[in-house]
Amino acid sequence: MSKAISKSQLKVITKAINKHYPSSYADSSWDNTGLLIDCSKNENVTTEVKKPLVLLTVDLTSSVAQEAIERDCNVILAYHPFIFPSWKNLNPSRNSQHDSAIKLIQQGISVYCPHTAVDAAKDGVNDWLSHGLVAHERTMIASSESIESIKDKPINGEDSTEVGYGRLVKLASPLTLKQVIKNVKNSLGIDHLQVASHYEPANHSIKTIALCAGSGSGVFRSLREDVDLYYTGELSHHEILKYKEMGKSVIICNHSNTERGYLREQMCHILKSEGVDCIVSENDKDPLNVV
Repeated sequence: MSKAISKSQLKVITKAINKHYPSSYADSSWDNTGLLIDCSKNENVTTEVKKPLVLLTVDLTSSVAQEAIERDCNVILAYHPFIFPSWKNLNPSRNSQHDSAIKLIQQGISVYCPHTAVDAAKDGVNDWLSHGLVAHERTMIASSESIESIKDKPINGEDSTEVGYGRLVKLASPLTLKQVIKNVKNSLGIDHLQVASHYEPANHSIKTIALCAGSGSGVFRSLREDVDLYYTGELSHHEILKYKEMGKSVIICNHSNTERGYLREQMCHILKSEGVDCIVSENDKDPLNVV
């Protein structure tokens, strides 16, 4: 039986998503966001699903697509673009994503991808990362301002202190790098991360942090202020070396580890408050393991 919902039902869901993560915030110069698969039906040709169910995931892998089918979901909200880069044809025998797309369409499951809109939004993933820096500490965040887009201009004319693809965090009082590492592990729910620093973590005082979920490379290049620590999911070898040689510390956690917890701890609750019934994928995991 098709899991397709009516156009009006899908509109309610996408309206709730855009309320908190406006599509205008996404970086359209390269990102592929929005409703990437629309399987909704006209009201006069389908029986409305009583309560549409949305599955939240960072990556829409083949196992997540199968999970959506087995858990009777009607919509998938995939943080990362599912169609990226844009496809010119479908060949399921060579590309598992193509195979998943065909299966989802056959099942009537729509797919929405917000990506950089979630990065930029107030109370989005980067603000969540900011709060994780000082979890359970007496130290408070003195200020947190957005780092502008790669284009180095306000997003859609919004207040540049609240909307941007990264965050510049200033602590009210310093923490040691050792304590920041502990807080990051706790907030992300991971056992291991990578650190580059000239200093012993117990001795390096941290007051200012530049952070960016996923890959911080382009965002950090637009930073105009001096910082003690760069915190992100991934950077290139040469970027890490450059920051270390400058006397800065770097924390790297693997790309999607900086994003996944936000879906569970924030996004799911935000959407439920808007009346959207949603669950978080059990099969969505970072592709890299420490062995």
